[in-house]
Amino acid sequence: MALGGVRQRLSLSRRGLAVVLAGAALLAAAIFPRYYPDVRSGPRCSDLAAPLGGNNRSVLAYNSDQRGALDLELTLDKERFSSGEAVRLRLTFVNEDQGPIILHLNRDEPILTANETVAGVTFEITRVGGGAPIADQGRTYQPPATFSDPDTLHLLGSRARCSEEYTLSATDLAAIGVTEGEYHIRAYYRNTSPGDPRPIQPIDATATPYPQYATTQGVWVGEARSNEVRFAIGGAFGP
Repeated sequence: MALGGVRQRLSLSRRGLAVVLAGAALLAAAIFPRYYPDVRSGPRCSDLAAPLGGNNRSVLAYNSDQRGALDLELTLDKERFSSGEAVRLRLTFVNEDQGPIILHLNRDEPILTANETVAGVTFEITRVGGGAPIADQGRTYQPPATFSDPDTLHLLGSRARCSEEYTLSATDLAAIGVTEGEYHIRAYYRNTSPGDPRPIQPIDATATPYPQYATTQGVWVGEARSNEVRFAIGGAFGP
């Protein structure tokens, strides 16, 4: 066989292999999120490493205000829960920005409240069809001026996602008036502190080329809210 024929056959084989691999990638992208939700939700947010800080500040993140970088996706374990059963849900954090963002996840459980001044992860629950308002939990949270605990900071990469799973106990739900009936639930994430590194910096801290790290820890600041999800307790959905 002529050398040219061998080369042509090899070229065709490589093209065929490329087409097969591309098809397999598209099939995996379509199937995996459907049958393996963890693939779509990403790793656990609280397992993500803390930012290194100092000279390791991302240029892309530094040059972006990142205000619209974060999106939230809320899913419930199911649509109807029995009376006295805990409500289990998953909150996925999606970074839509070109650079990584730094999330602050405090160690406390999420707060059930519609109060927009409460920071951290909160859940707002409303009755379907209106009626008496749902009470707020008598708890609040505000982030610290300086994040001295690195275990509460987590670096979420560009165009990446991570998730946290939460359980709302029947006791906590009943305490704010969420008993039998139909409801909507929406998640919020708020942070008002970029972090001040100066109280925890060594006296002779190495200079950084990114001035932002001289006065802040680069933690994402803003508010993000999720989609609204409908669920029922102790009965089927109404019309």
